[in-house]
Amino acid sequence: MLTEKNKKTPALVLDSGALLFKQPMLTGPAEDAAKRTAQGIARAVRTMGTRAIGIAPRDLAAGLSFLKQLARDNNLNFLSMNLYPNRGTAPVFKPYLLTRAGTLKIAILGLTGNPRNILQNKGFHVLPWQSILPKTLREVEKKADMIILLSSEPRRTNEEIARKFDNIHILLQSGQGGGNQPPVNINNTLLCQTAPQGKYAGFLQIDWNDSKTWNKQVPDQLQKEQNRLDRINWQIGRMQKRNTKQALAKNTRFQQLLNNRTQSEQIIRQLQAQKERNRRPRTACSYENRFIALKTSLPEDKTIKAIVDQTRREVNQINRKAQQKLRKRKTATQNATGNNDFPEALQGLAGWPACKQCHPVQTSFYLTTNHAKAWQTLADLDQQYNPECLLCHVTLPTYDAGLVQREKLLDMLPLELQGVGCESCHGPARGHTLTPAKVRPVKPDQDTCLQCHTDERDKNFNYTEKIRKIQCPAG
Repeated sequence: MLTEKNKKTPALVLDSGALLFKQPMLTGPAEDAAKRTAQGIARAVRTMGTRAIGIAPRDLAAGLSFLKQLARDNNLNFLSMNLYPNRGTAPVFKPYLLTRAGTLKIAILGLTGNPRNILQNKGFHVLPWQSILPKTLREVEKKADMIILLSSEPRRTNEEIARKFDNIHILLQSGQGGGNQPPVNINNTLLCQTAPQGKYAGFLQIDWNDSKTWNKQVPDQLQKEQNRLDRINWQIGRMQKRNTKQALAKNTRFQQLLNNRTQSEQIIRQLQAQKERNRRPRTACSYENRFIALKTSLPEDKTIKAIVDQTRREVNQINRKAQQKLRKRKTATQNATGNNDFPEALQGLAGWPACKQCHPVQTSFYLTTNHAKAWQTLADLDQQYNPECLLCHVTLPTYDAGLVQREKLLDMLPLELQGVGCESCHGPARGHTLTPAKVRPVKPDQDTCLQCHTDERDKNFNYTEKIRKIQCPAG
């Protein structure tokens, strides 16, 4: 988001691409769900007033026709100067957009990276930036006070572009890395990036003048402290949603966060006062940058939440129908062969009812924990067929090959493996049920928990506190 400092003008909301799909290719039953998710994202960004969206290679995963229809249905300004149809001499989408943010006349350009990882690229091709960018810049330079490039090229290429063209004032790159990157001034171009897939909003506040050059003296300490305060507020908001006021009053971590917030706010006030004292007249333009985590610390917009909830429900229904078809085929195969055992890939597992035969006390305790209710929590939210959520709410074997193979097993899960069962922590137990003395269960540790309780999913996870809640009784 771009705003003019000290002026009450609407933010210029932009997205540099890689917004619609997480994978470069869509295949099989997951394609319909991914397309429906993309439609929900498009509705949401339109509702938020996004002025322009650059096109990244992953946005083309469902094909050019789907992307064009998405733009028409939602009146979105997709931009790309170098995405061309195989037949025709004009680009598929607008190469640039001329707009205003307050008093500034702004040209926003779109540049699509090479879609070499996408096999479904029939019907279009992407021209190299060297052949199209110089001409486009010459065309817009006299029409705008500021030029912004939305690029999905790799960072090294974007740095090369910045060094070559000093008339690109801001370059927003998409998805080239996993996190936020504060602006870097390269030959008078600010190279900027926020974390991918809508995890953060980046706010760039500018003092702009006719010099069209950036002041290199950026208040780094103030920016870092503002980012620190944002993280603290996010953690406080998350804990407030998960706990009662009475519990928080006794929670030492929460009280420490409140103290940290007070200290951070005081530091920011001191730095801002120092900045004002040190302010001197200068001709160069300046900027301030912030990243805001789009998590529980921010109040939810009711309209956007309704779009997100509806999209999730519809995607869940698509996944449900796909899974029901697969289950019918597998059931027919089992009936024909008389084999009702777990599928081969799951035969190392036994399911918690098998554990109960020898460990009734521990199993009874397990059934009272949130782990046992993990699948039901998704069902209550109508998300029990969402693969991204489901992986950490069911019992699956661990494979070195990782996430892809585990996702393929979700369609095979019997009822005994719905929920985070004993084997999620202690490892596959089929061998233990057959020869208890020879095959011993695994003793879980912090790394076991962190497979699902990642920093992204559970920011406030504390192993020492949580293990006490789910640790089985002796006996």
